[in-house]
Amino acid sequence: MVERTDLSNRINVMLFHFDQRLGPRLLFNVAEVSDPRITSALTRLMDFNFLQEMKAIVNAMANVVYSSMFFSVPNPLARGGTEQFMISIVIFDPTITEYLMVSSLEEEMEQTTSKLMMLTELIIIANHSNPSLENFPELSSDLHDLKDKVVEVFQELFYGQFEGKKDAISQILGKIGNEAGKKIIQNHSTKNIKSSRAYLTEILKSPKISRWGKFTILHYDPEDRVANISLKNSIWTDSLGLMATKACAFIEGILESLFSHIIGEPIICNEMRCAAEYSYVQECYFQIAPRRMNQEKVSYREEQTIRDMALEDRRKTIELIETDMGKAIFQDLDPMIRLIQLFNKAPFISDFYIDETKFLIVCNYWRYPDEIICDSCEKWIEEKCKEKIKLVKSPHRICEISYGFEKKSKKK
Repeated sequence: MVERTDLSNRINVMLFHFDQRLGPRLLFNVAEVSDPRITSALTRLMDFNFLQEMKAIVNAMANVVYSSMFFSVPNPLARGGTEQFMISIVIFDPTITEYLMVSSLEEEMEQTTSKLMMLTELIIIANHSNPSLENFPELSSDLHDLKDKVVEVFQELFYGQFEGKKDAISQILGKIGNEAGKKIIQNHSTKNIKSSRAYLTEILKSPKISRWGKFTILHYDPEDRVANISLKNSIWTDSLGLMATKACAFIEGILESLFSHIIGEPIICNEMRCAAEYSYVQECYFQIAPRRMNQEKVSYREEQTIRDMALEDRRKTIELIETDMGKAIFQDLDPMIRLIQLFNKAPFISDFYIDETKFLIVCNYWRYPDEIICDSCEKWIEEKCKEKIKLVKSPHRICEISYGFEKKSKKK
């Protein structure tokens, strides 16, 4: 079961005001873990153009999924005679259960929105330059109540017979995939199979398996009983689209059955990166390892795979930049322009936000240890931009990069 505290740390309830001249402005954020840099970046994700009044719309970007509801309050002094607001439920690092269930929160959002529309203080808040939630207890109570309802809705999904770290839907899909894999193995002939590698290759290319996507064996060590598998055009990612969370639990179950049969002992299969998480990712990657394997060894192998993926992504980034602009021209650019060019072309950066001399970037390798990705990433950016930079990790896969800080300190 997922703990309530874990859900509270990942679920934010946000109230926005739409100014006719300035655009969307975040008024309040009800969150256990709050970071002003994150909320300022999230403001850009909220788009009023496609919203219908009192109708929830669900969207996903980078590592967040959010459901938003637009509503208006009459104000004869406002342009157009109304003040426009939006309430949003934002979930960081969503599970597939949370992603699929976030659309079911419309009733809770509608109830809260109806209460907010009756608050006379909402007009005061809309015209306040820097409102504090502490000064508006009734509004604060409504927003906190909504967050508690959302946490309770999701928490109920994880009770019962399903145990472990994965969410309920992923566990169900994994169990179904495991049973499907067993049936495929029973019906697959093993005649004239010379080696486990040949058997593995044959069954992955068989119509019963290949209909779920194109499998490729990246690494297979029968003695160490480990493997890495990639999957292109997964039927799950193709059908669900970009959803900011892993979607191939069914495939994990199939691969667990297959490799348990080949290796002769129970194994675990973890999807390390999914094409449903990021728009630029074309393939899903799976890690195979025995259940009894030392966890440090499994962790090391995962980190090495992630490091290799990051190095390959950086290589592609530099190739793209040098092809588009030429190496000499790129080096002569202003540091900020070089950073923008890097981030625009970097496959491992899904989004970035500029704030004077700072950049907030959404990095796809945030969840792994500093010494594996972030330290080398800082050196890599510094080397390519020819400028001293400082990289600081913050929650929710967002990193802050600043440059020129040494020059400022010298002037002082």
